[in-house]
Amino acid sequence: MSTEVSIPTSLTERLEMGSEALRFPATFDEFVALLEKAEYPVEYERGEIIIMSIATDEHERIVANLLGALYVELKDKPSYGRYGSNRHVYIPDLRKAYAPDVSVVKGKPEEFEYSKGKTAYTNPWLVAEVISPSSRNRDFGEKLQGYKSIAGLDHILYIEQAQPFVTLFERISGTHRWKSTDYDDEEQLLEIGEVRFRVGDLYVQV
Repeated sequence: MSTEVSIPTSLTERLEMGSEALRFPATFDEFVALLEKAEYPVEYERGEIIIMSIATDEHERIVANLLGALYVELKDKPSYGRYGSNRHVYIPDLRKAYAPDVSVVKGKPEEFEYSKGKTAYTNPWLVAEVISPSSRNRDFGEKLQGYKSIAGLDHILYIEQAQPFVTLFERISGTHRWKSTDYDDEEQLLEIGEVRFRVGDLYVQV
């Protein structure tokens, strides 16, 4: 595959291809080359470049609300770093590169270098995704499996954008097993380690 020919690099060209996620067969080296040029989010898994779908206004408001809630909870805890989707999470064992809507690293970040000046974290403590109809199957399928394989990851937060509904996946301490809890009431309290906020805080002005 020729990345330069098959995949657009500008946001304008990407928008001309529609709003849904797109997949292109590619080598990992071609993915890294695209990272240098692409003006939009891309991911990589199983020999494919995934061009992410175009986010809705509701999606971005939820992301902003989550980052705001995390700021309030973690501003006095310097061991935690908060990041948006421009910061990749890389899974070396699976050679997968994801761009979660929100991630948190606890402690010293561990980095994988794609190329000079292009890095991704390999040790997130929390990852969060806002679920849309176009991303649902992948988010709950291969992407969730990929996240669960990250040794140091303790929390995975999936947030519905169409209605107040949140699923929190938590690693059972000292194991490779996970438990999940659903929250469907805006007054319910989400507890993620030291972080606490209401479900409704995620849906302000959505």
